[in-house]
Amino acid sequence: MTTYPWCLVLLLALLNVARADNPLVDFDRMGTVGLAGAFAGLDFFNSSSVNASFDPSTSTLFSRSAQGSLTRIASTNAGGVISTGCALGNTYYIAGNFSSIGDTSASNVASYNPASGTFSALGTGGPNGPVNALFCDSTNNKLWAGGHFSSPASAVAVWDAKASSWSAPPFGGLAGAAAEVSSITTNASQASLFFTGSFITSFQGNGTALNTTNNPNVPFSQGATPFSSSLVPIPLETAQVQGSPSSSDPSFSNIQNILCPAGNDGPGQTWFAADGNGAQITARTFQSISASGVRLGNTFLDGRGTTAFTYVGLFFGTPTILTSLVV
Repeated sequence: MTTYPWCLVLLLALLNVARADNPLVDFDRMGTVGLAGAFAGLDFFNSSSVNASFDPSTSTLFSRSAQGSLTRIASTNAGGVISTGCALGNTYYIAGNFSSIGDTSASNVASYNPASGTFSALGTGGPNGPVNALFCDSTNNKLWAGGHFSSPASAVAVWDAKASSWSAPPFGGLAGAAAEVSSITTNASQASLFFTGSFITSFQGNGTALNTTNNPNVPFSQGATPFSSSLVPIPLETAQVQGSPSSSDPSFSNIQNILCPAGNDGPGQTWFAADGNGAQITARTFQSISASGVRLGNTFLDGRGTTAFTYVGLFFGTPTILTSLVV
């Protein structure tokens, strides 16, 4: 007598019970069937729970009951796409590339209230292009959207559910002509957000501190802010750097000392301009670079230091000029 594991016996029993609800298949001729893979349960699809008539040019949102049945909620406009969704409290948010969902006009992002069964648009000033990813920040009651758009910021936008308003993220968006975010997730401690896609990281802020720790690759300087300390430095070891007029003191006339000093502020580590002169520093990298900030490691020797400066960046192989006024 052949014996089978109890789970397989249960499976065969379920097949017999549910046979009337499934297509006319001769299960007896299939013999013993094993199922392998990573799954949390097993259920039989019941076509009567879903309206079989769909417009293939639209995207449709479904809800799934605890018993596994699917219920159609609403569809987008023709050509619309629903790409992502997440829940914030009792509200479910969907996003993609659409102009309406059900009978509600909504541009790429909409909210759904399961209790009332209604959709709502999310104010004005939201993403003006396709949204690929949503992240529901329940701690701060905010919705993060990522995709390929330019408003209210490049590739990333934030919806404040409490204030009912859109805004740019604290870091101002992600740079690049074709900047696009594909996914947004968090870490185990939920202290950070991670963005993936095609973009250039842009370290520009709106005054909100992004990081309270100093970048270990950036020498600490007095007066540095958490934002400036988080800038990722661009190597200039191979760049041509010129500065004039220089101090007549040979201990302070080497312009190369302005590039990440190897020691404390002092002779052989600091560059001075000639007394009573405004200095011009020119750095030629001879290649295209993308920089989003300039950080000065100022000197405080003998009451000297830069009190004001202007920056001019020229492209297509021409110099990058930093002009500073030294007193």
